[in-house]
Formats: sequence, structure tokens, C-alpha cells
Amino acid sequence: MVLECRVKLMWEDEGVKRLLVIDEYASYNFDYYDTAMEAMISGSPVLNGWCAYKEIEWLDFPRFIGNIESEKQDIISIQQKIEEIGQFRLELSDDRLRLYAYIPVSATS
Repeated sequence: MVLECRVKLMWEDEGVKRLLVIDEYASYNFDYYDTAMEAMISGSPVLNGWCAYKEIEWLDFPRFIGNIESEKQDIISIQQKIEEIGQFRLELSDDRLRLYAYIPVSATS
């Protein structure tokens, strides 16, 4: 289960804190705009609540939620679920699991 997922948009500095709003009870209708994440990324401004999938640079799943060591997120389990879905560039450290959604051309050369 994902407790928290941080988002870095390509056009923002890394210090901007945004969260991916994940709610298992919500339903998202993407019929009319299937390339956008309707109000699923927190913070302001995010293009009036809309952000395209292609604007996400990476997602971070922190091990500790809100800097409280007693509240942990099982990042190994999250990593296994992601790997079941497909092949993604993942980076695991002691404090987080990072899933890269977009890799700039300069970073690959």
C-alpha cells in the first residue's frame, strides 16, 4: 500500500514539494483527456489543477512518512509491484524508492 508519493515535475526545482494524490476509493474519468492527471498532483499552481503525465520527471516513495521514523512505508513491496507491471528505471536507497518517468537526453549521453 502506498502511503505517500512525492512528485517532481520537469519544469520545477527539486525543492518544490508536490504529492501524487492516491485514493483507492476515488475514480478518475480520463475519457475526455487521457494524457492528463486531473487534480491528482498537489500544490499550486499546477496548470489550474491539471498536469500531463509527460511533465512528471520522477516519483519518490519515501521510506519514512513526514520525517517520523515510526511511520514507515514498505518501499520493497512497492518496488516489487512496480516491477510486476513492467520495466522502469528505479533507484533504491535507504530512505526512498525513486521511479524515473522522464529522463532528459543530456542525462543519457
